[in-house]
Amino acid sequence: MQDVLLLVVFWCGVVYLVMHLLARRTRKQLEEAAKNAQRFRDLTELSADWFWETDAEHRITWISGGAPVATFFGGTPTYGKRFWEIPRVEVDPRALQSLLEGLGERLPFFDLEISRADERGARQIHIISGQCRRAADGTFLGYRGVGRDVTEQRRAERALAAAKERLELALGGGNLAEWDYDVESDSAYLGIGWAGFVGREPTAGVTRGAELAELVHPDDREAAKKAFVAALKGEAPTYVADHRVRTENGGWRWLRSTGQVTERDASGRATRVSGTVADIDDRKRAEEALREAEQRYRGLVELAPDGIVVSSKRLIEYANPAGARILRAPSARRLVGMKSDDLMLPPSLARYEERMRYLQAGPGVTSFEERGLRCLDGTEITVEAASVSFLERGRLIVLTMFRDVTESRKAREALAERERRFRDVAEASGEYVWEADAAWRYSYLSERVEEVLGYPRAELLGRRPHEFMPLGQDRGFDAWLAKNAPDGKAFRELVHRSITKSGRVIWQSVSAVPVRDAEGRFVGYRGTAADVTPRKQAEARVEYLATRDPLTGLPNRVLLNDRGGQAILSAARSRSQIALLAIDIDRFKLVNESLGHRAGDQLLRAIAERLETLRADTLARLGGDDFVVLQSVRNVEDAAGLAERILGVLARPFTLDGRTLNVGASIGISVYPNDGRDLAELLKNADAAMYHAKESGRGTWRMYEPALQARSVERLRLENELRSALARSELMLHWQPVVRGRRRVVGAEALVRWQHPERGLLMPEEFVPLAEECGLIRAVGEWTLERALAQAGAWQRAHPGRAWYAVNVSAQELAQGDAYIERVASALKTHDVPGACLEIEVTERSLMSDLEENVETLRRIGELGVRFAIDDFGTGYSSLAYLRQLPIQKLKIDRSFLRSIDSQAADEAIVRAIAALGKALGISVAAEGIESEAQLSRLLSLGCEEWQGHYFSAPLDAAGFEQLLAKDFSSERLA
Repeated sequence: MQDVLLLVVFWCGVVYLVMHLLARRTRKQLEEAAKNAQRFRDLTELSADWFWETDAEHRITWISGGAPVATFFGGTPTYGKRFWEIPRVEVDPRALQSLLEGLGERLPFFDLEISRADERGARQIHIISGQCRRAADGTFLGYRGVGRDVTEQRRAERALAAAKERLELALGGGNLAEWDYDVESDSAYLGIGWAGFVGREPTAGVTRGAELAELVHPDDREAAKKAFVAALKGEAPTYVADHRVRTENGGWRWLRSTGQVTERDASGRATRVSGTVADIDDRKRAEEALREAEQRYRGLVELAPDGIVVSSKRLIEYANPAGARILRAPSARRLVGMKSDDLMLPPSLARYEERMRYLQAGPGVTSFEERGLRCLDGTEITVEAASVSFLERGRLIVLTMFRDVTESRKAREALAERERRFRDVAEASGEYVWEADAAWRYSYLSERVEEVLGYPRAELLGRRPHEFMPLGQDRGFDAWLAKNAPDGKAFRELVHRSITKSGRVIWQSVSAVPVRDAEGRFVGYRGTAADVTPRKQAEARVEYLATRDPLTGLPNRVLLNDRGGQAILSAARSRSQIALLAIDIDRFKLVNESLGHRAGDQLLRAIAERLETLRADTLARLGGDDFVVLQSVRNVEDAAGLAERILGVLARPFTLDGRTLNVGASIGISVYPNDGRDLAELLKNADAAMYHAKESGRGTWRMYEPALQARSVERLRLENELRSALARSELMLHWQPVVRGRRRVVGAEALVRWQHPERGLLMPEEFVPLAEECGLIRAVGEWTLERALAQAGAWQRAHPGRAWYAVNVSAQELAQGDAYIERVASALKTHDVPGACLEIEVTERSLMSDLEENVETLRRIGELGVRFAIDDFGTGYSSLAYLRQLPIQKLKIDRSFLRSIDSQAADEAIVRAIAALGKALGISVAAEGIESEAQLSRLLSLGCEEWQGHYFSAPLDAAGFEQLLAKDFSSERLA
């Protein structure tokens, strides 16, 4: 038993000893681990990198890193947050999306860039990398990783990239590209511009030196290689070579490569070469073209039929073979060294000296002129010579070209003498000489034609005699030729009528012989013509002038009365009806005033010709733009149908001297016997119906009604009253305020009113159309301009610089040109009104009546400081093509686009487009007719600041507007 006890005690001691030793070893291991952990923490605190761990939800559970962490995150709480949830930490959205996709698959990630701006605005950039953590059993625990501050690195990278970009831009600006060649590796770095030289995408790249050499043209490869080897060996300080390289499209481009050795090894062997390559293709091709041009020039000079000599200091240094031949020299070399002065004949010497002093004073050119020369064999000749002087290598060189005109001059003198004798004979006989081609276009006319037709010869050449004949005469002209001179035979005494430039109709007697070419083909006529008007007038003066309109050849009033009387007698016997149509051409007066009376006459002839195609019983012109048609009809419907056909015929455009004109007509119809028993009564009633058609909008027809007679009487009375209204001071001005923004008055538009003694105050639409029709619009315009500027001058003196004033101008006023310009300038000066205080408003239609002349008129008025606005913009042409030409400062949107601007999308779109157009062209935009707050708000929102309308104020008399102006001025001063 004792032995057992001892055995137990022994093993207990052994167990105790073992446990003691194990505990001591474990304690040492724990102490070592603690030391390692402390060491790791200390190194982490001192390291530039930092460490982190997250849980399975990617929330931060641990960060260690000392200064980098403290600097980047500061006092911002990080534990329990994901990196992209920390306040002010920024992550690129695409990088974050890629990260989240990787985290979902538990993949490691690297160099995720995060950035944060501190309170001072300084931005720091860190990158983090991490990999997944798992438990022993494979359970996902989160991520563990490191972070690193790359702020300075990124800053350096940006600086390097910026420097590289600046270098590339500098090289690109100089048409250069950089290159760098590593000799040992045979690799060449080529800058961005090099790829562009050979037609590739402009990117930098690295290629083998041997491959690069293969791009060089075979003819240039050896020379480029020798220059490069010489630079490598140090035999040359730099490498310079001009060579061609193959481009992507298979062509060749000239480049200049320059460089120098930038690195050598210890033995002095070159290891790196750097330099630039420049595009010299244009220069090389220009040099080649210059060499070819010089060769061509020398060949042309040698073969030229004209003589050419080159001299310096009046000594001949070169002469071509033609020069030697003309000057009777045995060879061109014989002329070298001679003084050019020795060749001049005395009569030409003074002029030669004058020309030479001019040429030697500096580079200059003289035109061809005749000179007398003495050849080397003593022969005297006449030449035409011209010279040019220029500097060549610091010397003044004179090049002279000359040709022998001795024989041609004699021939010209003889021909001139013959022509002079023939012309004297023709002039003495009162005839002029003419030539025409096969199409009867004048190719030559003697001076006397200007006395006969009144046109300068320059206006007649190239035109046909038919163009100067009255209507229908050209057909008789051609018929006479076909009968009396078929197949281009000679003819005599062809008598026809022509219209002179002054509009006078004359008779001409023409005789001619055919002109044929060398092969006998007929090419035209040559002959004489004389004015035989006195003789023909003596024969037919009474009949023609008594019955025909001289411009159109139509029956005049006398013949109309005769034919009308006969037609009425015939209708009375047969109990039939006759329609009388009074035709008045719409806006014909505007054509006369804007294009001139010549254009008006051409238009009348064209209208008459078209009306004749209707084949009416009688077509007559009563004068001006008044035509009359007499036609037998079965009923009033036939008369109406004839009127429609007339309107249709006149609706087609007319082309006069390259201009296209559109005209219409107003037609009044009276029918015998219901509307009159004689021609005079029918004419009177048709005129009344015609005026009714004009009042109904023009371009239409109206039948006579008894009530129209009273209207005609009333219209005549109103016209007479308007003529005296100016003298009786019945016209007055009202002023429509123009507002900027919501309340600020910046100007006013002058609106004319007629204070009629019986009818009261009449608006412009009630009398301005009448004034235009009866020719009073200019007088009304003059009165408006004078009265408006007189009032504006008074307001400017009372309230200097407060506002500007607008005046409307008609097409008839603009058509006056210089006279209207002088009137505006005189009115501004008289009333002491600055030009900037006047704005002239003109409609699109008025401008387009004669655009070129109207633009010039506006431009010259604009030199006075006057501004221009297009009124009712959008209702006329609205063409960008003409808008670019006009010297205008404002577009006024027509009120028709503003009525529904707050409710109609289309109107709003139009106003927005006009406002955008004005802004793009630098032209202000204004609107008229604003009647409500909704319209104004919408208008201002679309960028249109200037407006006028009853919403702010109705047009005011002078006292009312001055009170408004003074009130507005006081409000501004108080503000």
